[in-house]
Amino acid sequence: MLGRLSWYARRLAVMERGEIGHRIREQIERRAARRENGGWAQFAKPGARPQVLPMFAPLLENDLPAMISAQLAHAADTFRSGKLRLLNRDWPGSVLDAGGGIAPSIWTLDPVSGTDWPGAEVSAFDIDFRFEGDKRDVKYVAEANRLHFLAAPAIHAHRTQDAALAGAILRSVLSWMEVNPPGRGVNWYSGIEAGYRLVSLSVIVAALDPWIDSATGEKLAAFVAAHGTWLARFPSLFSSANNHLVAEAMGLALAARLLPGHAKAPEWLAQGRSRLEDRALALFHEDGVGQEQSPAYSAFTLEMLLVGFAAIGADAPPPAVRERLAKAAQALCAFLDEDGIVPLIGDDDQSRVLMANGSDEPRYAASIAGAIAGFLARPDVAPNIRDPHWRDILFATPPPGPRPADGTTTFRHGGYTIRRGEIAGRRVHFTFDHGPLGFGALAAHGHADTLSVWLSLDGRPVLVDAGTYLYHSEGENRRRFRVTPVHNTLTLGGVSQSEPSGPFNWMPRRARATLDKGADSLPLAISASHDGYEKRFGVIHRREITETTNGFDITDSLSGAAPAGEVEIAFLLAPGLDVSAAQGEVQASRNGRHELTLAAPEGAAIEIIRADAVSGRGFHSPGFGILQEAATVVLRAPASARRWRCSIILSPVT
Repeated sequence: MLGRLSWYARRLAVMERGEIGHRIREQIERRAARRENGGWAQFAKPGARPQVLPMFAPLLENDLPAMISAQLAHAADTFRSGKLRLLNRDWPGSVLDAGGGIAPSIWTLDPVSGTDWPGAEVSAFDIDFRFEGDKRDVKYVAEANRLHFLAAPAIHAHRTQDAALAGAILRSVLSWMEVNPPGRGVNWYSGIEAGYRLVSLSVIVAALDPWIDSATGEKLAAFVAAHGTWLARFPSLFSSANNHLVAEAMGLALAARLLPGHAKAPEWLAQGRSRLEDRALALFHEDGVGQEQSPAYSAFTLEMLLVGFAAIGADAPPPAVRERLAKAAQALCAFLDEDGIVPLIGDDDQSRVLMANGSDEPRYAASIAGAIAGFLARPDVAPNIRDPHWRDILFATPPPGPRPADGTTTFRHGGYTIRRGEIAGRRVHFTFDHGPLGFGALAAHGHADTLSVWLSLDGRPVLVDAGTYLYHSEGENRRRFRVTPVHNTLTLGGVSQSEPSGPFNWMPRRARATLDKGADSLPLAISASHDGYEKRFGVIHRREITETTNGFDITDSLSGAAPAGEVEIAFLLAPGLDVSAAQGEVQASRNGRHELTLAAPEGAAIEIIRADAVSGRGFHSPGFGILQEAATVVLRAPASARRWRCSIILSPVT
C-alpha cells in the first residue's frame, strides 16, 4: 500500500495543467469498467467481417526477394515447432495445443517464473502490475499477447496456400479471445498493447481472408470493435501522451479501416489521424531526434506512425509531418555506426511493431529509416546498411544509400553531437550527449546520462551504455541502470544528476543541459554543461571534448561554490574487452588486439569494477532481460581540484 501511495504521489507531482480533471474522469470510467463483464457478445454484430486493408497487398500479391521469403518461411517453421522466443526468453516447452494452435494457457503465462497472471476472473484495472516487486515483469506476458509473432507465419500461409497453417493461426486468435474477454485480465491493462494487437490482426485478416468463414469473421469483427472502443475510451493523454498515445492512435486508425461500417469508425479515424499527426511533431525535435531521448524508442515510435499513416491512406500525413519524418530518418542514420548499430541511449525494451521472427533485430533503427525513405519516396534519407525484413515490402524500402559523409553533426534541439570518420586509421563513431532528460513531465524513457559519451571503432562498440535490463520486476536495478554513476560521465558525491522517483518517472530535480560551444566542423571541439548539481552542491558541471590526432581529450570541470567530497568519472567498456590499469593508464584490448588507452587525470585513482550488484557498475545489458559482465573504469579525484582531463588514445591498425 505504501508503494502505491508513493507512486500516486509522484505522478500527481508531475501532472500537467488540466490533467487532474482528466484523471478523475478516467477513474470514474475505470470504476464503471470494473463492473462490466459482458464478454465479446456486446461487440458482436451479425454478418460483420473485418476488411482486408490494401496496404498489405504488396506482401501478398507480388514476388518477394528470396531472403524475405526465407524469413517468412522460417517464422512459419518456428510457429509449427511450438517454440516461442520473445525478448530474449524462451517460453517453456511447446506453446501449441493438440490442434496446432497456441494453447490457451500461454496467454497469461509468465515464462520467467512459470506463474500465471490474472485472467478473466478480474478486471484489468484491479491488477497492480507495477507493484509486483522482484517477482515478474509484465513485459513478457504483454509481448506474447501482442500477437505479432503470428503475422509473418500468416503471410507465409497465404503465399504457400497452406490451409493447415492458416487454420492453426486463426485458432490461435480465437484461443486468445476465449482467455481474454474485453476489459478482463492482465492483457487489457494498457492501450499500447491493444494498439499492437490490431496491427497483428490486420495482417492476419489480410493474409488469411480466404480461410475466414462467416462465424470466424463475426468473431474477428468483435475483436476489432472491442479494441477500438477500448482505445477511444481510455486514451493516454497529458503527461502520458508519449509513444503509448501513438500506439493507441495507430490502433484507432486500423480499427476504423478494418470496420468501416461501424458506427464509431468515422470518430475513430478522425481521432487516430489527429493524434498521429500531432504526436509525430510533438515526439520529435525539429532536427529529427526523438524527444524520448532514445534511438530505440524513436525507431519503434516511427514504425507505429508509418503503420498508422499507411492504414489511413494516400492523403496522410500532411507536408509538415512528412518533413519531420524525413528529419527523423536522417537522425537515425546519423546514430548508425559502421555496422549499422545505434548506441544504447536511454531505454530500449526491443519493441517491434512488425516482427519477423523474435524480438532480436540488431539493425532495427536502420530498417525503420529505410522504411521511412520508402514511405515518403525519399531515397536520399535511406541508410547505407540494413537487414532485409518484410516491412521493406510493405513500405517500398529503397536500396541502401551511400555511406554518410565523414564529419561532425550536431543536433542542437535533440542534444547530441556525433563525430564520424577516420582517426588514427580507425573508423570512429563517437557520440556526445548534451540534450534534455526526456519527453514531457515524466521523461519516462530517458536516463541521467547528460554529457555522456559512446564510442564505436570499426563498427564494434568500445565505450557503451549500461542499457535497460528490465522494467518492473527489478525495482532497484531499474533505478541503478538509469542513474548517473553507471553512465560515461562525471558523478559528484555519488549523487545522480537527475533523480528517479519510480520506474518511469523523475523527481523535480532534473539536470538541464546547455551546449556552450560547438560547431559542425573538424576537428571536433565542443563543450556543454548541466545544472544537475547546482541546487545541492552549488556547482555547474562542464565537459569539453577536443579531437586529437589519435583520439579525444575530455576535460571535466566544476564552477561555482567550492566543491567538497569526491568526483568519479566513469567509462563502461564493452563486454569482451580485456581491461587493465597501470601507471595512470587503462589499457583495453579485444582478442589480443589493443583498442585504446585511457589516460587518467593527473593524481586520479583508477578502479576497475566488474559486476558490482550494489552500485550496478560493471554490467552491460545489450537486450531486454540480458545482463553481461563488463568493466567500468572509475577515475576518482578530490572535487576541490575542480578540473580534470583524461585522454582516449586510439590504437592504430597494425
